[in-house]
Amino acid sequence: MHQILRNIFILALLNLFLFGPSFAVSATSAVQQQNQPTASVIAENTATLEWVINTAPPFHIVSGKLEGQGICDVLIDVIDEAIPELKSNRTVFPSTRITQQFDRNQNQCFPCMIHRPTSTSATYTEPTHFYYPHGIITTQEHAAAMVVKYGSPVSLESLVRDSNFQLGYPAGRRYPSLQHIIDGFAGTEITRVVHTGENATAAILAMIKTGRIDYTIDYQILNNFDASTSNTAPLAFLPIAETKDSYVLGAIGCTNNEWGQNMVNAINQVLPQVRQNSKFLDTLDLWFRNNPEPEPYRELLRSRVWQYAH
Repeated sequence: MHQILRNIFILALLNLFLFGPSFAVSATSAVQQQNQPTASVIAENTATLEWVINTAPPFHIVSGKLEGQGICDVLIDVIDEAIPELKSNRTVFPSTRITQQFDRNQNQCFPCMIHRPTSTSATYTEPTHFYYPHGIITTQEHAAAMVVKYGSPVSLESLVRDSNFQLGYPAGRRYPSLQHIIDGFAGTEITRVVHTGENATAAILAMIKTGRIDYTIDYQILNNFDASTSNTAPLAFLPIAETKDSYVLGAIGCTNNEWGQNMVNAINQVLPQVRQNSKFLDTLDLWFRNNPEPEPYRELLRSRVWQYAH
């Protein structure tokens, strides 16, 4: 027995001497590649891809002249085309219901999430695209007053302290880089309005226009959508000082269980072609047409998303 072990050890040393350390690494890599299932294999052995969406334009547009042209409506279309072996369902739920179903470990994928480390309830694909940072959406009159008082870009921490301006946003909405500022004033005399139910995003904008609230925090693309579909006076978008020069990576999130991990693996394998799909790129161009940076969106997409590395 000792002689056998000794011979194995000698052979290992000879391999290392003759071929160098790259031999062991390349051999291991080859085995891993052979064992890595393709998107088609995953699809054939996995149940239907259960997409959940909400009524939050321009991420999802479920009615009107732009129906189906939301960023993540088209993202779903392109992914479904890239994995034809995988059956697909699409169901509309309020944002709060989608969050609850993630927490309950119900099989689902939500295409418009923020790229982040895996959580207890969700696992995420590689980035799909990026967003310019959140800003303030308000009336032209309020925008002028905010800039005078709190600068340009606006200091959100100073603005939320001002009881003369009431903040509103959809229930379940989170702002990763800004949430600590908003939560810091919970339970104080500073009032916030949280709108629940479907069409909450559109309802928030309507509340701003009618004076029921004064501003919300969202992406500029929401203001672009409102300008494209509304017959009322255009709202203003103000950059926020705390997120200046930043950006947000988008990703698809699936339930963090075996089903969801299989879905994420299958989607990741087709993401390189999905990201460069002309239909998806045209949709991104449509909504990100107001570029706050000197470089075109597509150029930034290449460096921030296509060449993304952990």
